[in-house]
Amino acid sequence: MQHVVVGVITCRRPAWLSRLLDSLILQEVNSNVNVTIFVVDNALDEETKSVVLNKTIKNKQIALHYDTEPKAGIVFARNKCVALFQEADADFLLFIDDDEWTKDTDWIQRLLDAKSKYGADIVTSRVISTGENDVPSWAIDLIYGDNPYSEGDEVKAFYTNNLLLSKNVIEKTSPCFDARFAMTGASDYHFALRCNHLGLSCVYTEAPVIEEFPKSRATVKWFCRRGFRSGVGYTRSHLFEEQLFKAVSRVCLMSGVRVARGIVSVLVGVFTLNKRKLVDGLFRFCAAAGTIAGLFGVKHEEYKVIHGK
Repeated sequence: MQHVVVGVITCRRPAWLSRLLDSLILQEVNSNVNVTIFVVDNALDEETKSVVLNKTIKNKQIALHYDTEPKAGIVFARNKCVALFQEADADFLLFIDDDEWTKDTDWIQRLLDAKSKYGADIVTSRVISTGENDVPSWAIDLIYGDNPYSEGDEVKAFYTNNLLLSKNVIEKTSPCFDARFAMTGASDYHFALRCNHLGLSCVYTEAPVIEEFPKSRATVKWFCRRGFRSGVGYTRSHLFEEQLFKAVSRVCLMSGVRVARGIVSVLVGVFTLNKRKLVDGLFRFCAAAGTIAGLFGVKHEEYKVIHGK
């Protein structure tokens, strides 16, 4: 038998969490697979607890448990999922975000099949963004952009919004997520960088999930802040994991590339009246600024504000 743990971290999003759980408890897996869903509540919210405890599961291969992580921060909640996985002595740990839901009922099985087919340590897939009512199309198109991967492609930068980790990955990296990224984001990019340095392999498979993009994020200001945060996270990750000269050289080169691409995108956006291109260029300028700011110890605490419901 294979034991799969699905780790879901949540913070004051009971409605969206309920939708995610509805999709997870309908998952169809092979007869030799058991699934345990652990919901880790980082806000100790009674409404969230009620959502989890009131779910009815008819599939005997799937179990659902509620747990908490009182220490505020996305890193601590993710590491709680890792700890629960280890306590369960499971074979695979899957991550999916509480603002997402599975597109198909074989999401779990597709990730497992890809692991078996390619022999990779880690499997990831894409996120399809959809907007709340009145969210402009430029924001939905921009958040993830075009998918650059095909089935079986190697992936270097992966994230916990749609991810399978094998047991050996946990054993080699635990504690997986660095507390220095607790409120800043980019802890999963840093984790991916660590995995790369350890020689752990990651492949892409076609097992998409859907994410609801909230209207509160569909602003130029939010994308600029997001760009700045991603730049800071990139720099801090490489400073933590690489020799200083190599990290600084990489950061300076990346900043220059982001500025150059930003200029092109802004010009295209202005001359074609394409808002997506314009905001993409501003995003890249802010990412370049964040990339340099990270060299001076600047941090941006993105997760102090909760979007969604």
